[in-house]
Amino acid sequence: MLASILTTFFFAFSAVFGRKTALLFGSLRGNFWRLVLSALALGAATWCLQPASFASASFFWFFFSGVIGFGLGDVGLFLAYPRLGTRLTMLLNLCLAPVFGAIVEIFWLGTRISLPETAAALVILAGVTLALLPSRPGMQPRPGLVTGVICAVIAGFGQGAGAVISRQADQVGQGLGLEIGGISAAFQRVLGGLVVAFAAFLIVKATESRENSPVPKAFHRKTEAAFALCGAAILGPVIGVSFFQWALIDTPSALVLAIVATTPIVLIPIAWVLEKDVPTAKAIAGAVVAVSGVVWICLARGS
Repeated sequence: MLASILTTFFFAFSAVFGRKTALLFGSLRGNFWRLVLSALALGAATWCLQPASFASASFFWFFFSGVIGFGLGDVGLFLAYPRLGTRLTMLLNLCLAPVFGAIVEIFWLGTRISLPETAAALVILAGVTLALLPSRPGMQPRPGLVTGVICAVIAGFGQGAGAVISRQADQVGQGLGLEIGGISAAFQRVLGGLVVAFAAFLIVKATESRENSPVPKAFHRKTEAAFALCGAAILGPVIGVSFFQWALIDTPSALVLAIVATTPIVLIPIAWVLEKDVPTAKAIAGAVVAVSGVVWICLARGS
């Protein structure tokens, strides 16, 4: 239980550092360098602790999972951070991921979704909609809201679909008799994400001019930029995922997922203090409703 709670806080603070990284380096640059640091740390840990955890069949699925989750998903995540802020971005990302995961399982694995799961998905969508509504009737939405929502939805799809594919990789590994720990699985997934992040990095580098490049912000605030980048890399893909895997060892997965799903709620006071993002009563109510739906769908699928 403790590991699940710690994972929630690690993911929350990783999101705060991730947004800061996106603002200082630019979304796609920041995401790329974050994954580079994560790959180096996870690769070293895998080499020392789990060197015999690779096989071509399971690696393909982990890599593909990373292309969708860490690649497509995190590109959307880092593009959403500057437009929506940490709180709303993580709310859409983490709350829509189980919905997309269930949809992918229906079409790919032929899994049937139960009535309670359907009801929970509708609760999630209602909560997310409530959180995104303007605080007053007729109030103009914040600039970049629509683009940010689209990017956060893409992030949620990547997160949900990547998780389903990762389970496929676990099953292939078990069939081969491999012991693939959480660190090795995260490393193999990050490698897939790094390919997508690098491609996005090259595209933005080729299309932006020196005048509109965000890199000088990072150069002028080197200590702050380095701290944000390391925090986003270490607290999320490295420590956060490791604690998540630790939690799964001695706690039912449905309960772990339900606890970690409360990350958007934990983020509300953190974003309030660190980012001065003061939520409205409607936004808080929407977050609570959406997270309640996520907890419900996690427990329903686990049972």
